[in-house]
Amino acid sequence: MKAQKEYSLFLVDDDKMFRVLLKNSLHQQFGSLLKISEYPTGEECIQNINKSPDIIILDYNLSDKGNLDAMNGVDVVREVALKSKNTIVIMLSGQDNLQVALDCLKSGAYEYISKSESAFVRIPNSIKNAIENIKSKKESNKYIKLNMLKTAIIIAIIVIDIIGYYICCYNI
Repeated sequence: MKAQKEYSLFLVDDDKMFRVLLKNSLHQQFGSLLKISEYPTGEECIQNINKSPDIIILDYNLSDKGNLDAMNGVDVVREVALKSKNTIVIMLSGQDNLQVALDCLKSGAYEYISKSESAFVRIPNSIKNAIENIKSKKESNKYIKLNMLKTAIIIAIIVIDIIGYYICCYNI
């Protein structure tokens, strides 16, 4: 039986209580399928982006009381899109504002979820969809590589055939 892959997830929210509640909820639902790392600021998330998380759950309003220039969620999404192209970002916000949601999605977020009563239901569903998306991309990449290898072999056979033809016909 094939072992299940572990997916890395960054949980980025300045509200420690929310992070703890969500992390516990995700551990109950996903068990060891998710390896969760927590970050209270967007800057810390970006500093650790070299760990190539599969999924980031990101709060839109990130505040750092000591830093007035702290990154907000849209800033972080843009950085993630530049530095970790395969990472899926699920944006969370206490705002139920359509323009904020559109800005997040335009910046590269996979999904936008409002922090409401349904958030603890929607987040796991979104993670499941993200994992399926990751699996599909990996399968697709595998077939692309296989087709590229087949194409290279066919080209090599054609080149060898042409060389053999010239050697045979022109006694080179």
